[in-house]
Amino acid sequence: MTNQCPATNHLVLNPYVYDPNIPLAIVGAIVFILIALFSVYQYIRHRSWFFWAAIIGVLMLVLGHICRLVSALDENKDLPFLISWIMILLAPSFLAAACYTAFSRVVWFSCPTYSLNFKTLWCFPRWITPTFVVFDLFSFLIQLVGASQISRNYDHDESPERNIGTSERKASPGRIILVLGLVLQMLCFLSFSIISCRYFYMSRHWRAIDLGDMKLWRKLSYTINLSSIIIALRAIYRTMEIPHDKDYGLIYLQSHEWCFWFFDAVPILLVLLVFAIWHPGRYLPRTYTGLALDKGRAMKEKDEISSMNGAPIQEAELKTFKPEDFQHSAANRV
Repeated sequence: MTNQCPATNHLVLNPYVYDPNIPLAIVGAIVFILIALFSVYQYIRHRSWFFWAAIIGVLMLVLGHICRLVSALDENKDLPFLISWIMILLAPSFLAAACYTAFSRVVWFSCPTYSLNFKTLWCFPRWITPTFVVFDLFSFLIQLVGASQISRNYDHDESPERNIGTSERKASPGRIILVLGLVLQMLCFLSFSIISCRYFYMSRHWRAIDLGDMKLWRKLSYTINLSSIIIALRAIYRTMEIPHDKDYGLIYLQSHEWCFWFFDAVPILLVLLVFAIWHPGRYLPRTYTGLALDKGRAMKEKDEISSMNGAPIQEAELKTFKPEDFQHSAANRV
């Protein structure tokens, strides 16, 4: 869709392709503002300083939906649309980083010391957060490069002959880069989901040596697993929606507004609701909610608590020992 601009007497691109629904934009902005206020309240109340990435993601979504409302009221303004598009597109990367950090804290809190190894976890315990966050940051930067190229074409093309067709063709390299970043992000989500789901499945056998109330910290599996799966599904939609040129991609997804709300805004809102219902700060000790985790102290506390619990724990641990461990114990008794 294009509109006539009287000041310059040329066609101005309507980047939405469709006519955005103003009432929906108002509702979206209000809902995300409310959930953001509640998220900040929980962040401060539970002192969940390690969950800072989620706060950044929420604030990005608020800014994005406010700018979307401004852009819907005046489609000829490029800047509000570009801010909205970039913020809403990239915010889930920070929500995913929050999931990675929460999973790392759960592992260090609940995993027996003898299972803190690559063979059991399928990842290095000390590098859980750095590995996935760096991977996520790398895909984020790729998406940012692609989004910047697209926004440059939308914002800086002053050609009197510009129209939606030429703008799409000029933005094609940026769209390819953006899709590459989304695909890398999906791979990161999928690998993380496999490791996370497997861990929570295995942790059912560690009840005897759990360091806290299992009914509490295991609820974090809902936060971590549901959120990562929802974000991955949303990334699939974005990957299919971005390349909407006439020669490839699904143009229907970008030319109908309901697709954005149903496949992007609502899933991300569900992620924020999951964070609100099962907030990590409610289920982890204060020593695990700081900005940085003292892993040496965490290991020491785990060993102290295990030694205080006595014989029943030893029985639970023997079930996971290797045959040579039994031989070693027999030699000590002799």
